Amino acid sequence: MELSLVVMNPLFLEGHWEALDRTGFEAIYLVDHPYMDTPDPWPMLSYMAAKTERIKLGTHVTAAPMHHPTELASAVATADVVSNGRVRLGIGAGYNHKDFEPFGFGTRPSAGKRLDRMDEMIQITKMLWSATPVNFKGDYFEFTGGTLMNPKPVQNPGPPIIIGVNIPGKALDIAVREADEINTWQLGPTAIAALAEEARERCEKAGRSALRVTSDALVIRGGNEQAATDLVEGIKDMARSGGRAVKATNWDHGGVLFGEAAQIIEQIDGFKKAGVEELSVSLGTVEDVTWFDSEVLSAL
Repeated sequence: MELSLVVMNPLFLEGHWEALDRTGFEAIYLVDHPYMDTPDPWPMLSYMAAKTERIKLGTHVTAAPMHHPTELASAVATADVVSNGRVRLGIGAGYNHKDFEPFGFGTRPSAGKRLDRMDEMIQITKMLWSATPVNFKGDYFEFTGGTLMNPKPVQNPGPPIIIGVNIPGKALDIAVREADEINTWQLGPTAIAALAEEARERCEKAGRSALRVTSDALVIRGGNEQAATDLVEGIKDMARSGGRAVKATNWDHGGVLFGEAAQIIEQIDGFKKAGVEELSVSLGTVEDVTWFDSEVLSAL
């Protein structure tokens, strides 16, 4: 299982890009929320590409309603070119009310409509990355006249597409049809194992290879189970008040790595047994990144 890094704001890593490249982290992922005090992920990832040589670069996850498919496809392709093929596109339907009306995106649509829009965006993005002229008419976007976009991504047919999925609903159906991977947020190994099995069955029924399962986990260095539970309860309240569905936020402390290195390594093994192929840990200081690399990744 690969270990990666997911960060809210990567600016704390300024001046440490070469050191990050030397760590055992497979990739670094950025978030995409207009209301948060974070850089726009795709220009930032292109900047990071110029500062690094090895580590993969992506999003967990880009909020589809905040982008137009032409803009997103071009931004991702550009980042893939300047990184020489190290980019990964994580994409989701968006959910937080704070991202919508305050930033000019209108009243937040229903989950079904947000997912339908994301579905069209993924289809169009993949077409724009190909050498075939794009003609598309959907409920949200229309491309006529044989659209072609350049430059193309270095990766062929394009960077891996990762869809944020926490429950086996419509997002998983789209992933089975259009994506390479799914990414869970805040789920523990038990819930992930059930979702992974459902994904495997749907892929088998669709006659396609299995989706790669990736997950994000929070970290409390030196913390205990109670601290993990308290953290999760706070995040659960925040997510639900922002508009995330109750059924998609049935979280417990299983989605948090806590304790010292040996205890965290044991918890990581639980994710591996659940079928996770890449676990991304949320860290926010250079000191924690260095500690995790030297005490956890080196042991693994």
